[in-house]
Amino acid sequence: MKRMRMQKGDKAGLVPAAEPGHMSGSHEVHPAPGDDRFDDVLPNLLLDVREAFLTSFRPVLRQFGTTDQQFRVLSILHLSGDLEISKLARRCRIIGPSMTGILNRMAAIGWVTRKPLKGQRWGAISLTAAGRNLIQQLQPQIDSRNAAFSTAMGTAQLAVLVELLVRARDTARNLRLPGPKLPSRAGSTASRRRKAGRKLRA
Repeated sequence: MKRMRMQKGDKAGLVPAAEPGHMSGSHEVHPAPGDDRFDDVLPNLLLDVREAFLTSFRPVLRQFGTTDQQFRVLSILHLSGDLEISKLARRCRIIGPSMTGILNRMAAIGWVTRKPLKGQRWGAISLTAAGRNLIQQLQPQIDSRNAAFSTAMGTAQLAVLVELLVRARDTARNLRLPGPKLPSRAGSTASRRRKAGRKLRA
């Protein structure tokens, strides 16, 4: 199975094919850092890219009766083996409470099971035979979309894109900014005391 090469700790995930000629607004807006619109456009553009990918492979997932979040769980467990729920949630980029609900539904269908650990509700999560069979049927179609997108965009450009996205992620994570300025409680208290004093003198 071919995967894009990523930095340690990164997961390529799903890269479905984009339809020819529909490169999601590539000729519409080109804001530069410092542009008044940059702060608004950048997060929206990242969301647009994600949604374009999801839109292209959701029909395949629906064909097999699963969702993109459930596929993430299946894929990570298939690649990594049994995982404790908190680690699985981090790898899938799904918050804990949502992950619990997803796993409950997947367990009811029969795709995953759990190995109880002392003091933990879920313990280690593993794929069932049905879950492994499902991911093995899905993966070739997902891989074909990965390959189609890579060909359409160009492997060299895709490698640059991945590198820039990793840098952007790490920069955002490591950026040290001052916290928001909060009103001084001491000043507010003093102001209230002065107002109270003026009322008494009146």
